Amino acid sequence: MGKVNVCLKRSYITVASLIGIISTLLLAITLFSHGYLHGQEEFSPQTVTGLRGMYGLSLVPLFLTIIGLFGACKMKKWALILFTVGMILISLYMFVSESIALAMRPQVTRLLRRQYLEVGPLANASETFTSRLSEAQMDLQCCGLDQGYMDWGYNIPETCLCAEHSTNPCVLSIVLCISILCQLNRKEDTPTVVYSPEAKAGNYTTLTEPAEDT
Repeated sequence: MGKVNVCLKRSYITVASLIGIISTLLLAITLFSHGYLHGQEEFSPQTVTGLRGMYGLSLVPLFLTIIGLFGACKMKKWALILFTVGMILISLYMFVSESIALAMRPQVTRLLRRQYLEVGPLANASETFTSRLSEAQMDLQCCGLDQGYMDWGYNIPETCLCAEHSTNPCVLSIVLCISILCQLNRKEDTPTVVYSPEAKAGNYTTLTEPAEDT
């Protein structure tokens, strides 16, 4: 088993720990939302499906992070392989989900526009309606219904502000984990020690001439 670079190992542990912290926070938010909705008795099929998805997206990465950290600290290749495969599958699932959401975005936008335009100007809409529309704007990354931010008049919400795309730390952790596995599979070149009868008999030659007495 090869020796893993210390900097690479520490970088992987840092990124994996960051993923674990984010997963723990997401799990806490999911538990809080579940308890709040249970107290309000506002459970619909869409809500139950969303909660299940949130539990899956928080528990599975947290479980894989624990296994990955165990594999990095104890130099267990099976744990690192399990972490790598699991995080790749999660990344692919998120990529496919985002692709489907982007493909359905024009249809959802037209449906929301036809539904919300029946209410009238957004400046005269109720607070419940504007809050739901603001949440839809955040999910779809859009603003307004017909004329963009001008539909809101002088009360433009923060969801109309453009947000930069956030990078996913899962991909970085996969790369670091694969690098650790490659270094573990690399064999160290250990020089062979050969014993000869001449060395055992004490037949040595001096490398330097002794200094002459002056």
